[in-house]
Amino acid sequence: MDEEKIVEELKKGNMNVFSQLVDIYKNRIFAVAYKFTNNYTDTQDLAQEIFLKIYNEIDKFRYDCKLSTWIYKIATNMCIDWKKRHKKRNFVGYNSLNDSRKNNLILNIKDKEPLTEEKVMCKYDQYKIHQAIFNLPNIYKTVIVMYHFYNMSYNEIAKALEVSVKTVETRLYRGRKKLKEELVKNVGGGDFEWNVKK
Repeated sequence: MDEEKIVEELKKGNMNVFSQLVDIYKNRIFAVAYKFTNNYTDTQDLAQEIFLKIYNEIDKFRYDCKLSTWIYKIATNMCIDWKKRHKKRNFVGYNSLNDSRKNNLILNIKDKEPLTEEKVMCKYDQYKIHQAIFNLPNIYKTVIVMYHFYNMSYNEIAKALEVSVKTVETRLYRGRKKLKEELVKNVGGGDFEWNVKK
């Protein structure tokens, strides 16, 4: 099914297609949400809220970017909002869904498969790398998450964040530098090397 057909079905409230969408994106959304909450239970709640917002706002999708870019933008913005508010919930909930779209919406976010982040962990301790990313300022964490965990291009990130490609490059460079400094300090030694695509 092509992207246009998927969006069309989602706008009709097709729960089978929505469940497939959740299956495709849940690992990445969960992994990234954890970077912002640093708590498994909060991550489950946040991931659930992200998918509810996607479901409730699909009518606003206008094909001016890829569906995945739109989804990651929603997810990232909600994660940033969550962190800024320190657990003060201000997200779309089940009760705010349109009556015609409730349809006993139940999402299964949990998955026993390895999280996407594990692909970039190398020989270093996963927890320390997670902590280093968690502690980054949001401006750098956002681009690192989008590039390394969502596998978005510079252009896709620029579009999602509504900034220039040059700004994305600068933030990514500075974010990696800060991350490396944190990892060298906490992991020990000076040989840490962050895997990058280029």
